Amino acid sequence: MAMACSTERRRLTYSSTTATAATTKWTDEVPPELLGLIVKKLASNVVDIIRFEAVCSSWNRAARLYTSAPYYTQLPQYPWLMLLILPIPIPDKWSWCPKPPRIDHESRCFFSLAENKVYKMDWKASQDFHGYGECLGSSHGWVAIREFKTMILSQEIVHLFNPISRQRLTLPLRPGKASTAKFVLSSNPSCNNNFVVVVIYDISLGPPGIAFYQHGRGGGNAAAWTDLEGSLDHYSDIVFHNNGQLFALSTNHSIQVWDFRNTYNNYPTKIMDFQPSMNRNVLDGPMTHHKKWLVESMGEILFVERQWLWLGSDTKGAADFYVCKLNIAAKTWEKVQCLRGCALFLVRNQSAMSLSTRELPKLEENSIYYAETYQEGDLNKRKLHGGWSEIRVGGVYKFNLETKVAKPYYITREHVDTSYSKPIWIVPSP
Repeated sequence: MAMACSTERRRLTYSSTTATAATTKWTDEVPPELLGLIVKKLASNVVDIIRFEAVCSSWNRAARLYTSAPYYTQLPQYPWLMLLILPIPIPDKWSWCPKPPRIDHESRCFFSLAENKVYKMDWKASQDFHGYGECLGSSHGWVAIREFKTMILSQEIVHLFNPISRQRLTLPLRPGKASTAKFVLSSNPSCNNNFVVVVIYDISLGPPGIAFYQHGRGGGNAAAWTDLEGSLDHYSDIVFHNNGQLFALSTNHSIQVWDFRNTYNNYPTKIMDFQPSMNRNVLDGPMTHHKKWLVESMGEILFVERQWLWLGSDTKGAADFYVCKLNIAAKTWEKVQCLRGCALFLVRNQSAMSLSTRELPKLEENSIYYAETYQEGDLNKRKLHGGWSEIRVGGVYKFNLETKVAKPYYITREHVDTSYSKPIWIVPSP
């Protein structure tokens, strides 16, 4: 079964069945009150809501009324891994993984951990965006898509796009600034028009720093990007905490915090800037290089560092992770031995996520699910769509923090094009 969303509104289509006139008639006669109760029962799985909407216009309207109501609170959702999968088969050793549907550059594949299925969603790049957009990650169910108007990389256009609702917001241009490396949202744009977008500059294309844009707020600079005062370090990650405090992690493990609460017509205030002490023995071991993340988990701020282990020419899934908790009072990073009641989700170019294993019992606690791409043999470049694309194998590995063992959880049975869209985690939101 393939899931396809139209540019007008999300829609689930079935290739084997077609709704008859009789079916449409009885579905239209179901009382709205009953439809509302049905949608409420389906709210634990966004895919079920999408299927519900696809039945007919009255069911679609009932679902939209429910998810847009002021009292609507989204239930915890299992994450999806978004990939651009190409019809280039890889060896049969991964035959136990679900096979993705046929796909092109106007579509994306979403692997659902809960259902162990791969869905195809129409992307319609030629209609929704100016060209092939590069995904920068996701936040609150919205994907940031970067495009360039010209060959000048600092003149970028960034869209916020919800692949479930098909809503899109184009952010103001940031002329003269380096391109975006990472982004984070203060809240869900589907539920709150007064949200903040914060980005880290790509330091390879300009000076380091952090900028923010306040959407839906007043003030003379409400429609413009503003550099955060004092954000001159080289940053690894950013995350919102305590409903409005932005924590920024520098490459030297220092922490800076800005308070975005009550910033209507006001500038966010920098309230912390310190370097927590850390036992460097925690990070010993052979590696090729490091990757660092910040993540809010169970009310705490965690620091996660990944070490790529050196195993000669074979580095598939070879990694070790170290997790520390920020003790603000003592100004220390304290090693975490167990991720009790939660699991972390990481990908190289995206801020990390923490999800409750109590609310989502199919997830395994004390685990780190990380998406990875790697070369399979000599097949790393192919000429596609008039240009060269980077072809890799992608998938998900599950790392147990106690045993330090990583096992393949899902490997694509076809190759992944990372030139236009690197793998990202997304928690779907209607």
